[in-house]
Amino acid sequence: MLSNDWFAGESESDKGRIITRGRMFAENGNTSGVFRTRVEIQWKYKGETDGMPSADETEVIDRIMSLLTEALERSKIAILTAIHIGGKQALYVYYTQELQAFSGKVNELLGKLPSLPIQIGATGDPDWTDYKQMLKKFGINH
Repeated sequence: MLSNDWFAGESESDKGRIITRGRMFAENGNTSGVFRTRVEIQWKYKGETDGMPSADETEVIDRIMSLLTEALERSKIAILTAIHIGGKQALYVYYTQELQAFSGKVNELLGKLPSLPIQIGATGDPDWTDYKQMLKKFGINH
């Protein structure tokens, strides 16, 4: 069963402060080796002077991305492993078993909305290397 325990951490980048919320023990969602592709949804926002989203931007991003994440996880298409916010962007990191199904679900849900300032990228990561590096960065033993 997928853990719904999360940690929060803060780091600095060349764009300023980044707040990370990461899912603990998400690798147990990969025990079968099915979720082999890492997908990022990058949402650019205007933000405040510190690079963080305004309250209104936060509300919109959270509402839409929560609906999308719920649909992706409920259908077992993808697992959300991390959210990185700061530097005038929100970055949602998923692992998916089928990129075409992931894209189809995103288009189905977000296609009904006005155009959103998002970009989607994917890369193979069958060993969840990125996820493990994130845990290590924040001192999380897995």
